Amino acid sequence: MDNLILYNGQLVPAGDAKISVFDPGFLYGESIFTTLAVRNRLPCFLSRHLDRLLETARQTELPEVPSRTALSDGVFRLLDSLGTPPALLRITLSPGPLMNFRLDSPTSGPSIWMVLPVYRTPLPPSLYRSGVVVGIGPVQSFGTTDPRFTHKTGNLFLSRWIRHHLPKDQFDALFRTPRGFFVEGTVSNLFWILKTGEILTPPETWGILPGVVRGVLLEVAHEIGIPVRWGSLTQRSVHQARGAFLTNSYIGLLPVRTLQTGRDAVAFDPLDPLLSRFSTELEHRLMQDLSHGNR
Repeated sequence: MDNLILYNGQLVPAGDAKISVFDPGFLYGESIFTTLAVRNRLPCFLSRHLDRLLETARQTELPEVPSRTALSDGVFRLLDSLGTPPALLRITLSPGPLMNFRLDSPTSGPSIWMVLPVYRTPLPPSLYRSGVVVGIGPVQSFGTTDPRFTHKTGNLFLSRWIRHHLPKDQFDALFRTPRGFFVEGTVSNLFWILKTGEILTPPETWGILPGVVRGVLLEVAHEIGIPVRWGSLTQRSVHQARGAFLTNSYIGLLPVRTLQTGRDAVAFDPLDPLLSRFSTELEHRLMQDLSHGNR
């Protein structure tokens, strides 16, 4: 039964789940979501994902959202019911149908929520040794008042468009601020390893998405004494970095081998010792999280 999803707390075949054509999640991309990895039939960092999802629901004023217990129990019910464990789970909340077909119309009922299994082949281990190529994405006016950047919303048209047009050799593209600072990828958070040994990463006050794996690695850096500085680099200042890496729940920590800047390319060391240390610590934190069962 690998086509099951959890829809409003009920296990149903994916093809039987329906939302209204007047749901603003469908009409305007107003839904919110989180995507978490699955390991050994257990959800990874579930508590952190639910913290972020429910805080987003609060800040975006979603009506009548499910409880934390309902979401957590639903995740485990779905995983226990699937014949083949998925690589990822996506939890999505949408506001429910509009009372009138207008942008400012209120919704008429509780939020709709779904937990969907995502079957995806893991990235090859060789990619974590060789690193990936990233390119330069468009300039974006990031800001903490724009919920499209600070929260995981269903309004992903731009990211999908960019990824659809990525060159085959590129894994992601990096958004930039109007001043040229790289901030994050279409699906990933960004870290630099400076030649000084410091870690440099854009702060959340710039309006980036506060990724769950990003948060774990920031805690790791603090605990093992690796200095972290808030900020980022531009195309002109990338020579200050000896390494770079991307993070999200699917890829974990993925080294960058090359930043493609048009005609030029900037190379980084995908085998930097700090990357190995972070990867080891991230795996250790994940095993600790899974050993607690998350229930």
